[in-house]
Amino acid sequence: MTDVHVFETPGSVSLHVRLPSGRVVVTTADEPRTRVELVSLGRRGPGALEEIDVRAEERHDGHVVTIEQLPRFRWGPIQISWDDAVEARITCPPCADLELNGGSTELRVEGELGEVSVKTASGDILLDRARGAVEVKTASGDVSVDTLARDSTIATVSGDLRVRTIEGALTARSVSGDVRIRLVRAPLALATTSGDVEVDCVEAGEVRVQSISGDARIGVGQGTRVWIDAASVSGDLGSELGLGDEPASSSDDSAPVVPLHVKTVSGDVSIVRAGARASAESV
Repeated sequence: MTDVHVFETPGSVSLHVRLPSGRVVVTTADEPRTRVELVSLGRRGPGALEEIDVRAEERHDGHVVTIEQLPRFRWGPIQISWDDAVEARITCPPCADLELNGGSTELRVEGELGEVSVKTASGDILLDRARGAVEVKTASGDVSVDTLARDSTIATVSGDLRVRTIEGALTARSVSGDVRIRLVRAPLALATTSGDVEVDCVEAGEVRVQSISGDARIGVGQGTRVWIDAASVSGDLGSELGLGDEPASSSDDSAPVVPLHVKTVSGDVSIVRAGARASAESV
């Protein structure tokens, strides 16, 4: 059984979702309305859907659509809800803002959003392109993002991090998990405790990578000049571009210099020239 709500939402749209468990699937469509379909994933069936409040409110030049599981019991500041998983399938206009607060909640987005704020205890997070700033905090779950267009922060305790393209500054922190970033065109500050770091192609920005236990491999795009500051306490250190005080040479000496700061305690550091294929895919 499903529960469907449809709202006319011309102008800007902001989605506020609060689900303690379940899944949120957001798809963008080029039409001035927002559709919310709720599906019960737990044993209570339709009873779980009755506790979900779905509403739309006009604010300023747009609308706020709220999807919230109401507490079954409230005693002062204490709220208690049954842990019944619900899937919320949301279809909204492109560039809508999203704010998600969840417990054990997965998120999958297909399409371009505006600003995104996600805070969960566990659950994988899959984002497409975000035109605005992105803030993600999760204790346990993998995070995958296609494109970050504005300054963003991502923090995960236990889970891998994958980003295809960085066009706005990214500050990321991973305690236990591998990190892979395909293309860097803006400042990147990355800190990991236990996990490998792999950056396929750096074209612009300033890169700072710090790792306690894990290898770091940084690829430099074709034609990109870099200044390398790399060190490892108990690991191998190597570079195809040379290590020194002078910027590594390239075919275009007028290109801006990209500083690379890479530090590890226990792990190898490799600075390599990105292959022709990686540089071509960045176009």
